[in-house]
Amino acid sequence: MEIIGEQVVLRNEARASDRDDLFRWCNLEEWNYFDEPDQVFVPISREQFDLLHPLSQVDNPNPQRWQVDTLEGQHLGWVNYYQLDEQSSSVYVGIDLPEADTWGKGFGTESLRLWVDYLFRQLSLQTIYLKTWTGNHAMRRVAIKCGFQEVTRSPHRAEFSVRGERLEFIEYAVSRSEWANHS
Repeated sequence: MEIIGEQVVLRNEARASDRDDLFRWCNLEEWNYFDEPDQVFVPISREQFDLLHPLSQVDNPNPQRWQVDTLEGQHLGWVNYYQLDEQSSSVYVGIDLPEADTWGKGFGTESLRLWVDYLFRQLSLQTIYLKTWTGNHAMRRVAIKCGFQEVTRSPHRAEFSVRGERLEFIEYAVSRSEWANHS
C-alpha cells in the first residue's frame, strides 16, 4: 500500500535497497545525534548491523513502520508508531529522515501529516503523541506545523547537556478533533 502526497510517498512494502540505506544511515553521526542525543556515536560494522537488524525485521512489511520516498523513488527514511494504548486510544509517532541534505525541504512535515491522517483514519485513536528533545529544533517545528501542541517537558534522567544545550524531553499531542480542525 502507498500513501501519495505532493512531495513524498509513504509505503509499507520493503524494497531490497532499504536494508543498505538503513545500514548507511546508522553510520551518520549527525542523524544519530538528533535521534539519540544522550548516546555516544560509534560507527557500526556490517556484521554488527546484520546481528542487530535481522533480515526478517527489516525486509518484512510492518504496519507500525512505513518507508518514506520522494515521488521519484528516492528513499528518504521512515515514519512509525509505537506504544499503542488501546485503553486511552492513543499512540506515539516518530519520523526519521537521516540524511541532512533532505532536511528543510518540507519532506518531514508532509510525511508526518500523511502519517497522522492515515493513523486517525485507520485506528480508533483519540490522541496522537510525539516525543522529541529540546535540541531537535527541526522536529519541534514540524510538530507545531502539523498541529501538535506541547503538553509536557521532562528533564533527562541525569543532568545532561548536548552541544551546550540542556537535554530535556518534550512531548507533543494532537487530538482527533484538533486534527480535524487543523487539516
